[in-house]
Formats: sequence, C-alpha cells, structure tokens
Amino acid sequence: MDFANVTPSKPRICLIGNSKLSQIVHSLIGEFEAVARITIIDNIFNDAVRAARELIEQQQVDLFVSAGANAFYLQDTLSVPVLGLRVSSADLIQAMLTARRISRRILLLTYERQETNLDVLKVFDDIEVTHRTYTTADVIKEVFHQCREDGYGVVVGSSYTCDLADQWDMASVLIYSRESCRNLLRKAIRVAGQHKRQRQQAALMQYVLDRNPHPVVFTNLDGSAVAWNAAAIAQIPRFAKRRWLNGLFDRKILDAPSFRSERLLIEGRLCALDKESFEFGGETIGHVYGFQWSPVAESQDDRRRLVFRSERMAEVHNLLATYGATAGTVLLHGETGTGKELAARCIHASSENAEGPFVAVNCSAIPLDLFESELFGYADGAFTSAKSGGRSGLLETANHGSFFLDEINSLPLAQQAKLLRVLQEKEVTPVGSRQTIALDIKFIAACNVDLAEEMRAGRFREDLFYRLSTFSIRIPPLRERPEDIAALTTHMVQREVQRYGVDVDMEVLLDGVAPAFRRYHWPGNVRQLENIVERLVVSHRLYRNSGAVVDALPRVAPELFAVARLDRECEGHLQMVEQEEIDRALQMFGGNRSRAADFLGISQTTLWRRIKRRRLDR
Repeated sequence: MDFANVTPSKPRICLIGNSKLSQIVHSLIGEFEAVARITIIDNIFNDAVRAARELIEQQQVDLFVSAGANAFYLQDTLSVPVLGLRVSSADLIQAMLTARRISRRILLLTYERQETNLDVLKVFDDIEVTHRTYTTADVIKEVFHQCREDGYGVVVGSSYTCDLADQWDMASVLIYSRESCRNLLRKAIRVAGQHKRQRQQAALMQYVLDRNPHPVVFTNLDGSAVAWNAAAIAQIPRFAKRRWLNGLFDRKILDAPSFRSERLLIEGRLCALDKESFEFGGETIGHVYGFQWSPVAESQDDRRRLVFRSERMAEVHNLLATYGATAGTVLLHGETGTGKELAARCIHASSENAEGPFVAVNCSAIPLDLFESELFGYADGAFTSAKSGGRSGLLETANHGSFFLDEINSLPLAQQAKLLRVLQEKEVTPVGSRQTIALDIKFIAACNVDLAEEMRAGRFREDLFYRLSTFSIRIPPLRERPEDIAALTTHMVQREVQRYGVDVDMEVLLDGVAPAFRRYHWPGNVRQLENIVERLVVSHRLYRNSGAVVDALPRVAPELFAVARLDRECEGHLQMVEQEEIDRALQMFGGNRSRAADFLGISQTTLWRRIKRRRLDR
C-alpha cells in the first residue's frame, strides 16, 4: 500500500561532515532544491550524534549522509538510516594523480572499516604509496608524526584526515570527488523516499493492529515477538513486562506450526487462542497469535457488577457511583483480592466517559526503562529500538475513557513525578516528540498498602498523594463482610457452571460448603473465594455428584481446614455445638425438620445429612 499523494513532500536529507566535504555538498544543494531539502551539520563523532538526535526528536530528517569514520559511527548509533560515501576506484585514482603533483611519497590514510580497492594503484609506477588505517584521532596523530619524519609529502584521505593534516603542516588531498558526492545525494533522495513509504506502511499496520480490541502478537521463527497491538500490552501483564510468549504457553504450543483452542488457561483466565503461520512468498517467516478472553457464556453486565448483601458494601457502591460522576481522580485502597479493578469499572460506568475505553495497567508489571514509552507512547526514531512510525501509549489509548493504575504504590519516585505532571496538566508528550496530546480521562488509582504511611516513609510523593486522595474509597476485606459470602458463592458457582458446562446440584453444593466458608478467615479475599469455587466446580468431573464433592472438601480445598487441623479439640467442640443447635431446633419445633431447617438457615437435605452423620458417628 502506497500513500501516493499528488504533491508528495520533499525528502529531508542531512549531511553530517566537516570542512572540505561540507563545502562540496553545499555547492551541490542548488542542483537538488526542487526535489529535496538538504541541510548540513558541520560536526564529527559525539557532537555530530547530539546534533543528529535533536533533528530526529524534532522529526526534521528522513535520512543522513556522511563519510569515513563519521558514517560508521552514526550508523551504529542512530535509528534513522545513514548512507556512507564509499571510496570509488575512480576517486582513488584521481586523488593519486592530484597528490603526485605535490609529492612522489604519498600517505593514504583511511578508516579501518572503510573498503578501499588498493589494486588500482598498480597503474602507478612512479610514486610510493603507503596505506595506513586508523580507529581514533590519537592513532592518526601517531601516523602523522611517524610519516612526516619519514619524508612523506602529502596525505590522501577523508575530510577529517585532511583537517588534521593541515594542523600538522602537511599537504592533503580529499579522497572524494564532486561527482561521487553528487551520486550520493541522488541515492539518498531515492532511499529516503523508500524509507518514508516503509514508515508509512509500518504506521498503517500498527494502526490496524491497535484497532483490534483483542491481543495480537507476531513472532519470528525463533519465537521472539516482532509486533503486537496495544491490547496485548494492556491485557497480558506478563507479555507487557517481558515482550515474549515463553512462560505463557508450554513448548507444545510454541513449537507447533499452528494451534487452536477454545479453552486455554492463560495467567489464570480462560482464553481462546488461535495461532497461525505467517507466510511471505511461499515461505513461513513467523507466526501470529490471536487471543480472545473467556468466559463466552457470561454477559458484560454480570462480569462488571459487584455482588453484595452487606450494608458496608452498599455504602461502598454508593460512593463508587457518586465519586465516579465527578471529574476528580478516585483512589481505591484495600487488600489484595478485594475486587479493586471491579470497583474501578463501576467508577468508569458512572463517569461521563462511560462510553469510552477502560484501560487497566498494573504499575508493578511495567519495567522502569519502558515506563514512558508504554504510557506516553513514542515518536518515530525516538530511540534505537523504536518501531518505525512511532507508537501510541496506553494513556492515548484510554483517551475519552478511564485509566486504572493498579498497585500505584509500586511506582518509583521518578515515575511518580512524571505521572503527577500528567494528572496536573491533563496532557501527554510522546517520547521523542514535542507535540502534546490533550487528555480527557477519568483517572482511577488503587493500592494494597497504607499510602499515607508510604508517604511519611518517603517512598511516595506527598504532592501525588494529595492529588490522588481527593476522593478515597476503602474496599473492606471479605472477613469484615461475611454476609456477602453466600451471595458471592452463589454468583460464582453459576458463572463457573456456565463456563465449564458441568452438571452441579446447586443446593447440595452451596449448603454443603456454607459452614466451612463461614468459618474461614479468607486472607486472599474475593479472589481466593473465586479460585476455590472454580476448583470445586471443576472437581465435579472427578466425583460422581455434588454431595461427593462436599464430602471431599477437606481434600479439594485443604486450606479451609488448615486452622482446624492445628486444633482438633476446637474442631470437635464446634461439631458438638452444631449438633446441640440441631437438637435444640428439632425440640423447639416438635421434630418438624422443615421448620427446624428454616430456623437454622440450611436446607432440609443438609439437615438430614448432618443427622445421618451423627448416627454414623455413634
């Protein structure tokens, strides 16, 4: 695909050279002003690199040209293409003819990586030519010192070599001709146009990739990721951190030429994965991985609603809706697994940006050296490994929506300062660009520690803390709202049954696990409850029915009974209290099991099972 505009912009070419080379190119600019914009930077080595990088940051150049050691140094350092002026046989012969008129003893001095066809010098039988190479300016000085004492009368070399020869009071001849410089500019114009089209195509490809809301990753045949979309960074934390797929899949998937699965567990979530070979010219050059998260039978409303019965969570829910409707940043704090991202989605749904994207990022998963490029994005050529065409950051992806920063307490102080500026200015500047992007974002942050204590300890910026905590909501742990456990368990069992297609007797399972769930202290909170429920539902494939799963509960979920094992006497006491409560209820209602079960808050089936267990124990 080619953006063939009617009046294409002129390629922007910059010569980095000095002295004689710069003078020749300057004299040629007029010949090319109709087809190219040519500028000259008269510098070498580090100074040249600094000047070049400024042009790249300002997006004012498409290609550089240079010669000698300068060209190789720039090629090794810059992300924009650099064309080097080669030493042609014609130039070498012409330079020797010119030098012969000055002295019969000639020193040919070239950079060690520069190719020079010395065979052409065999046509001369009346001159003495010594060829030496250099790597640094110090080496050149040593060569000059030795060769001047040996009686060499003229030096042939690059513009830099000629300048140093002048300093040593030695005659010099430039090894490059005017015609070679003209041909270099012609080639530069052609290559710059090709490079520009390639960058346009890369930018178009990245735009198309980022339009896909599902993660997509391209790899080469070695399995290294070579391209990906914004969804892959936002939705796969391990990939966002390491930029490879090793660890997400086993070798069977990575080594397979193609693979498809509707139910694959990736980072604790079910996912449909489609891997296909990517071919070009009849040859496989890589693979493309497409991800789509499950559960497929679950509605968006079900996934994004908080489930609760307690007054404490009702109050939290009201705060989420009230603070969500404001323009300010909302800070959520609570233990791990309390459902802070779900609460953040509730805030998003209540905000003016509810129709926009919701982008979540775990601050602890972003490498420090990639923080700015991932959040702010980067312009074309911003750094050596930058992708052509640049890349949108996660903040730009979240524009006109909500941006959720989880575990914000894990951000180092330097990154906190950069985030503070974004929150204050409501704008972002991509790395390597001078153009700002205005942001219309509902910011939501979350932490699992006391952020005020982190601030007092000097680990969190005071100004950022007060910027975040205008609207603060504490999500209570599950042990502080036990009345929510039954509702959450019911909701989760229904969801997992739909996900796995398992036949479950809801009443038997829910009644059977209720006592153990009520006694447990839930250090992992709602996430731990969710994991155990999923395990119980899947365990129905191992046991004949829900009653058998309940009986096997100590083996299926041993963590629920860990405390009880440490104190068998306490366990026996609790069973005795339970039996006494059953006896008292039966006596109260004259042996009517239906009314006794209602009074105890359990089903008649559960009451019957526990009476039967007591008889067996006797």
